[in-house]
Parts: sequence; C-alpha cells; structure tokens
Amino acid sequence: MARELFVLRHGRSLANERGLIASSMASAGQDFGLTAEGHLQVRANLEEARGLVSGPVSICASPLLRARETAEITADIFGTRVDVDDRLIERGFGDLEMDSDERYEAVWALDRQDPTHRTWRVESVADVLERLLGLVNELQADPSAGAVILVTHGDVASILICASSEAPLTQHREVGGLETGQLRALEWPPLAEPPIFGSDS
Repeated sequence: MARELFVLRHGRSLANERGLIASSMASAGQDFGLTAEGHLQVRANLEEARGLVSGPVSICASPLLRARETAEITADIFGTRVDVDDRLIERGFGDLEMDSDERYEAVWALDRQDPTHRTWRVESVADVLERLLGLVNELQADPSAGAVILVTHGDVASILICASSEAPLTQHREVGGLETGQLRALEWPPLAEPPIFGSDS
C-alpha cells in the first residue's frame, strides 16, 4: 500500500520579504529563515489542515533554513521528528542567485516552452523532477506506516504536484503553485508517467 504523501511549502521567509532569489546552501543554508508572519502562517495553516493527515507522520525537509524552521513547527504540531534530505532543496537558480525575485517570471516563461532548459545555469524542471522521483520512490518503498510531509520550496513543490497530476511539466506553475505555508496532498503514484511537453508541442 502506498504511503500518503503531502507537500508543504515553507512559510513566508526573509527572502520573500526582501524580494530575493536565495536557493543555495551558501546563500540560505543558515540565512533567510521565516519571518514572524511566516511562523504564524505555518502553524495556523497546519492546525487547520491537521485532519487531512491520518496516522503516524514522518517529516522530510529541505536543508535550507526556512524549510527546516517550517519543518520544526510541523514536527511540534504532529509530535514527530524531522529528517533533512538534500533532494528537497530549492531549485537551483544559477546565475540569478541573490538577484531580484522578479527574475522568476523570465525563468517560468522559458519553462513553459522547454522544461529541460538550463538558461542562466538554472536547474531544469526535468532535473528537479528526477531528483524528487528518487526520493519519493524511496519513501514509497519504505515499509513504515503513515503519512509523509515533504517540506520544500515553491518551484520544487509545483514540479512535484504537476507530476502527480500527470500534467505536462510545461504547466508546473499553473498546476502546482502553492502559497507560502500551504499544504497539499499528492496523488501518488500517478496513473501515468507525466509528459515533459504538452500534446501540442
């Protein structure tokens, strides 16, 4: 029987507040944690969604500070511990690191044309999905009972949600976009392997 999977985007962070792209361990491993609003946001959202998650809960988090802080709040609510996994780290934004988050739109526009692109040395959508599938497949093969909450970042969450919905990866932002602190259940495994491109590509 497949384990229940949930994806949780970290709460509002200092990087969000300052409008910065901070995707690497060097930039955000120990910096750009949650704002006071972000702490409250995560706790309120999880308390509201608590009934969606049944049985014992495991938490697996990105190593970036804002995700680890979100995971610790989650662990406090569900009475469990946190495991950190590098495969949940934010999508690498290459040459755009520490630039304005207004640059995301240009990356997403290219994603809609080609989810394998690596413009500005950005990690491709397809590469992000490959690392995520390795993690999810390991979790599903684990005989442990109960749900798993994956605590991660905006693009990582949207790519995973898109894959679970069987939509083409070109649509990851439209299909899988989450607000900060938002929890969503994943339909896993998908009925079919997610297409890279839409049918009209």
